[in-house]
Amino acid sequence: MPRASMLSEVLRRRLDPALEAVMRKLSRHDVRGPLRAALALHRNKAMQRTIERFAPAIAPLEDAVLQGDGAAIDHFDALVAEAVTAMRAERPMDLDGDGRSRLTELLHTVDARLYRDRPELMDDPSFPEDERTHALDVLDRFNHCTGIYETVMAAIDPLVEAASADGKRPIVHDVAAGHGGLSLYLAERFGDRVAIEASDLREEYLALGRAQAAERGLSVRFSVEDALALGGLEERGVDVITCTQAIHHFPPGMIARMMSEAARRARVGACFFDGERSFTTLGLVALVGALYGRTYTFYYDAVTSIRRMFYEEELALVAALAPGMPKARVETGIAPPSHVYVRITREP
Repeated sequence: MPRASMLSEVLRRRLDPALEAVMRKLSRHDVRGPLRAALALHRNKAMQRTIERFAPAIAPLEDAVLQGDGAAIDHFDALVAEAVTAMRAERPMDLDGDGRSRLTELLHTVDARLYRDRPELMDDPSFPEDERTHALDVLDRFNHCTGIYETVMAAIDPLVEAASADGKRPIVHDVAAGHGGLSLYLAERFGDRVAIEASDLREEYLALGRAQAAERGLSVRFSVEDALALGGLEERGVDVITCTQAIHHFPPGMIARMMSEAARRARVGACFFDGERSFTTLGLVALVGALYGRTYTFYYDAVTSIRRMFYEEELALVAALAPGMPKARVETGIAPPSHVYVRITREP
């Protein structure tokens, strides 16, 4: 065995378990840091003000957006992107008007430096397949040991229980699922009680998921689906639609349309789940990413992802501007170690 391979194997057997133990302990706590709490009130005020400003301009576009009018969609997407940018630009000194505003202004200025939108390495379709497979394997192990899949399962469990109330076997479908890491986990945990499905636009990711499902003896339906055109899922009676750890890949207007599409097509409801950007999370992931798995792809994409992610209040804004939402209860929440969700439960 080459020396590099021997060293890699030793590190995987000796160093990785120690890192996983540390990550398991951290996963029980909210690790997003003090800036999150200090700026929460300001962000909520900025969100409410932005909704009041942009909702009247967006409302007249809704019907045309739902009908697929290209010009209306472009206008809608531009307005939602402008709304998110405007919310981020709201200054505490102008908005809060209290004695703490100077400190909040400083924290807001520091925090604004964190956001950066740039592509991840694995977003490139020409990225080498062996490196992609290795990086996804590291990501799956990371998600398992940090309890992320368990946290997602807890977030969607109220929807699954509601879908089970009439004795029907629920169908849970994860869109923009990539290689289906979450779907494979849910298939293991739910067993035959719930039918699990996963879809993505990219067949090369789905092929990896199918291979994993076959190797592990799991029943998961994989299919190519557009998260903005889910009429087929509605026809098949899909109960719960999820989108996990993917929305930071999309612009705000598209996310709003995805939320609307999922909420209108699912029989019971939908849940969108992703990480939340913070300096503390960035530092921890940068440190762990450099040591765990020893793959530059995982390190680079993990750090890049965190800087692209949304805050809870930003996702609440996007959900509030989503076109043609059905009558539903929309909740946002935080989940350890550093995640947020939007859960949409349809009302009778």
